[in-house]
Amino acid sequence: LVGGNGKVKYRKAFGIAQADRPLRGDTPFYLGSLTKSITAIAVMILADKKELDFDDPIVDYFPELPSHMNAITIRNLLNHTSGLPDYYAMGKYKDSMTNDMVLKVILDLEGLEFPAGEKYSYSNTGYVLLSLLIERITKDSYRKFIKYRIFEPLGMEYSEVFDGTQPKMDGRARGHTQDGQPNDYKALTTGAGGIYSMVDDLFLYDQALDANILVGKETLAQAFTPAKLNSGESSYYGFGWVLEARDPKIVQHSGSLAGFRTFFYRDTGKKQTIILLSNFTNDVSAIKDELVEIINP
Repeated sequence: LVGGNGKVKYRKAFGIAQADRPLRGDTPFYLGSLTKSITAIAVMILADKKELDFDDPIVDYFPELPSHMNAITIRNLLNHTSGLPDYYAMGKYKDSMTNDMVLKVILDLEGLEFPAGEKYSYSNTGYVLLSLLIERITKDSYRKFIKYRIFEPLGMEYSEVFDGTQPKMDGRARGHTQDGQPNDYKALTTGAGGIYSMVDDLFLYDQALDANILVGKETLAQAFTPAKLNSGESSYYGFGWVLEARDPKIVQHSGSLAGFRTFFYRDTGKKQTIILLSNFTNDVSAIKDELVEIINP
């Protein structure tokens, strides 16, 4: 889907969803790390309600964490400056992995990769911890919070959090390798990933961000502000979005796991949106680059 100034300019589906079922515009795909933006918005909703502060130490909510994590704040988790190693990079990922299993990995860590705030290092671990944070504050599941506070208010009726409840989604896309072999998503973690959605729903989400429907303008602005490191230098990752260093009005994110590749591009200055969802293990970022050239001749 390509959008401009709040309107859909182009929308098309190619290929198969599963077996002989063709892909359609309303087919839900596993989003991978595009989920991080939605997790970040959920945290911002709680911040707007004064149920947390971005600079709260995470140990205030997880007293069981070891003392070497005392300096990690919610902000550090949001912008990947926590020092928590990525559990994928640690070789800890496995099929059917749950958030509690990731928490156990965190509790077993003997130290951080670096002091909180020292540098940027992408960490799925931190976003799983944010999902658990949402559950501890709301006393409800991440899945229900996202459904009732984001999906339903925006009319995102084809979107779903895939967690330990394993909700049934008969029409969803299945992941494939480039030679057509099954390569489907199998984990049960949330926060860093775990959401299925489709292009129209994500465009509704895109427009809600522009209209400040989910959170206040000042709160949302922090999502699109470069993170300040301890050194005073900037890291161009906001809250769930990668910021273009040359033009911070351009924010984007990719997703990649199993046979799924996704990309969400937003030029907030020109009001341009590109949403690419694939279940074919292909390089959708290259397609995004070509589309940017087409809409900016």
